[in-house]
Amino acid sequence: MDKNAGVKILIVDDVEIEVTSIEEELCLEGYLVDTATNGRKAVAMAKRKKYDIVFIDLIMPEMNGIQTCKAIKEVSPDSIPILFTGQINTDTFDREIEFMNAGGELYYIYKPFKEGEILETVKQILARRRKE
Repeated sequence: MDKNAGVKILIVDDVEIEVTSIEEELCLEGYLVDTATNGRKAVAMAKRKKYDIVFIDLIMPEMNGIQTCKAIKEVSPDSIPILFTGQINTDTFDREIEFMNAGGELYYIYKPFKEGEILETVKQILARRRKE
């Protein structure tokens, strides 16, 4: 049986090309992947389905990544939210701390993604989870 079967991942980003590229990479490895192009949709999805990992873009309209993380952790406390962003500046560090305080975890994933970076992050998270 495929070790990735049954692992549910949600990708949240308002840039559809980013969502699609991550989805394709993870689906090829056998993960069950859903996508949302905004935080409100992601939270609604997390209410209906338990996700193991939720990749969340920091900068999104309406509901930013920190707000999305906090709301997802409220409805799905066992999900592991992972932050990624394309904007790196002096404000990024403060926002990363806010994200962790909202229940997220940092793996320092910045756009543009390096090839295999998302997949490697998923593998690290799952390996760590198996040890716990």
